[in-house]
Amino acid sequence: SFAPDTGATRPHLTLTYAQSLDGKIAGIRGKQLILSGPESMKATHILRSKHDAILVGIGTVLNDDPRLTVRLSDDDLPPGSDPVQHPQPIILDGTLRFPLSAKLVLPSSPRKPWIFTSPVHDNQRRNEIEALGAKVIVLDVDAQGWGDLSHVFSSASTYTPHIDPRTDEKRLAFGIGCYPGRLSIPDLLSKLHQQSIRSLMVEGGAGVVSSFLKSGLVDAFLLTVAPVYVGKDGISAVQDAEDAAKFEDISYYTLGRDVMMIAKPRKG
Repeated sequence: SFAPDTGATRPHLTLTYAQSLDGKIAGIRGKQLILSGPESMKATHILRSKHDAILVGIGTVLNDDPRLTVRLSDDDLPPGSDPVQHPQPIILDGTLRFPLSAKLVLPSSPRKPWIFTSPVHDNQRRNEIEALGAKVIVLDVDAQGWGDLSHVFSSASTYTPHIDPRTDEKRLAFGIGCYPGRLSIPDLLSKLHQQSIRSLMVEGGAGVVSSFLKSGLVDAFLLTVAPVYVGKDGISAVQDAEDAAKFEDISYYTLGRDVMMIAKPRKG
């Protein structure tokens, strides 16, 4: 079920993504792969319409420039459904790399994004983003493994980009909010609940999927498998075997050429 628990203190969390037969969800350097067929894509948009918010990482915004809307008409929805409602776009962006030209902040966008970032960010950039109608919200940081970071939060002057040799992208020199798991997922969910978000759909990309799977907070999991091979240049959702989640209450459905698995991550 994707219905939120009325007694919960965080949103119901649905994690969904599409992968190839060899487990790849994106091309090299995060390049977008069109994996889902029209039937499973329609199912994804129906699912979007049933959630209050939809979340992706900044990498997905930079690579795909998505709208994160429901691309369906009322007639496409199952009988008895409410009219099409676009979910609130949520972006995880630890260093405020959000592009000012993104489709998400165009005047035609039905809902301007909420961008969650780390305590250390460029205030001028924040003002530029918020001037376009987006909301920037600061999250706690999971500093495990980074030592004492108290000095980092003392001044905005510590915002020092550098080139990460693993990705050739500009990232904060101290790594906060740049790699999977640095922004606090529990704090994110708490702040969303405070904003009356009761159901959250997480779509990716790879780092976001991996972080949420490892968090142990996913309530429902939907995986679409497309009958294609990507090869060695693709990116997998899970990089290490020890990070792989186990599932229960598993169901399988054939949607056109694709297979969709719906399951619950096993707790503990």
